[in-house]
Amino acid sequence: MWNWILTRLLEPFAALIIGGLAFVLTNFFAVAGFILALLIIRKVFNEKRTPSNFFAWLLLMLFSPLIGAPLYFMFGGRKSRQNTRIKLAVAREAQALIKDDISSASEDHNRFASEGRGMVTHGNHIELLGDGEIVFERLCREIESAEHTIHIATYILSKDATGQRIVDLLALRAAAGIRVRLLLDSLGCWNQTRAARVQLRSAGGEVAMFMPVLPIQTHTSANLRNHRKIAIFDNDRAITGGHNLDMRFMGATPTAKRFADFSVVTQGPAVADLNRTFIADWAFAAKQPPADFTKQLQYRPQPAGESTLEIIASGPDVNNDPLWEQILRIIQEFKKQLTIITPYFIPDEVLFRSLIVKVHTGRCIRLILPLHSNQRLADIARHRSLREMHKAGIEILFYTPRVLHAKMILADGLVALTGSANIDMRSLFVNYEIAQLHYSSHDIDSLTQWSDDIIRDCISYNEALNQPDFMPSKFKQDLVQLIAPLL
Repeated sequence: MWNWILTRLLEPFAALIIGGLAFVLTNFFAVAGFILALLIIRKVFNEKRTPSNFFAWLLLMLFSPLIGAPLYFMFGGRKSRQNTRIKLAVAREAQALIKDDISSASEDHNRFASEGRGMVTHGNHIELLGDGEIVFERLCREIESAEHTIHIATYILSKDATGQRIVDLLALRAAAGIRVRLLLDSLGCWNQTRAARVQLRSAGGEVAMFMPVLPIQTHTSANLRNHRKIAIFDNDRAITGGHNLDMRFMGATPTAKRFADFSVVTQGPAVADLNRTFIADWAFAAKQPPADFTKQLQYRPQPAGESTLEIIASGPDVNNDPLWEQILRIIQEFKKQLTIITPYFIPDEVLFRSLIVKVHTGRCIRLILPLHSNQRLADIARHRSLREMHKAGIEILFYTPRVLHAKMILADGLVALTGSANIDMRSLFVNYEIAQLHYSSHDIDSLTQWSDDIIRDCISYNEALNQPDFMPSKFKQDLVQLIAPLL
């Protein structure tokens, strides 16, 4: 009897307490999310970002802080995070060990030549590797013939036939006493390389993973990826470009789905600058002092040809945005013809408007893209820009046989840009990238010939509009446009 009375009396109080606790918890998370969003907005405001990227994060934090906050910690960092500062310190320490001077481009009467942004050298030799089969054969041959050192950095190493063949060769060379260092990006190689790392280390090689994916593992952001592709042999020969160690990019035999791409073999003094970039990356990822590599950092190969090259390393470890600045300069200063080849086209507002203004002055601009890339979101995000560019008079061509993964800019027959960077905000403002500027006419002629071969298999913008699955719905375009600055 008394228990029943007591229960009836306490029921309202219990409901009130439970309701109060629920109210406090709900408001606690809301208030905590709001405070966290304000702190992140302040951090984003202090970081060097494009206006579109800043406002995209701002809106996400204001309207959905509980979603935006974890996304920022995983994907939002840029140049201000702790490990980025450490990386910059490593790069500076490596540079301090270098005794020789970087040659100036002032000797060249090329209006596109450097004004202190990159590392310019003369006396180089360049060889173009025009497809994935040629690149694979050359890479394997260089691994087999290396006499003392192999340095390879890649974004993707897959456990397919291509990746396994390269790992097998590297393990054989490491077992034979060659110093093998393999630098892998943690995101690009996610869940792909455990067996390969064990195999190579067991043979005496070294493997380092660049920046863990999960931010709880370090005080960093999963957004800061090493997208550089560099292979260096005996500190004398280098292969750079867009090829990853994956069957989609390269292999022993042709496949219908292999991406269209090219790489560049470099010999001569410029290889030293590529090797110094690799060593700075390696020292950071492997937690080794650059002083351990003093001899290699100070070595510069002898002249091997007549090519003038500028090496531009761009990313969180570099002051400002030198690659973006150089591309903008090329756009603003070319006089007649500009060709841009890229798999993904999501430019920032400055590059986009610069192209529009330039074509309005009567200059010829040609943009070459894959009809369908391997990134559906990037394909959707490009359409609004392409529509306005086409209307302005820019020639837009789409490569149809397969995915076009090449990255190249050609201007007036005076300069060509190659390397690992795409024309999107991730490559130009977030990723660690490597690029080569070619100033010699014979090198530019080879790259122009490659681009002309690609154009033969392209269709125009108007023809592409009639292709099935080319134009996404307006709803998809509007939705993806909201996050385009974050891609």
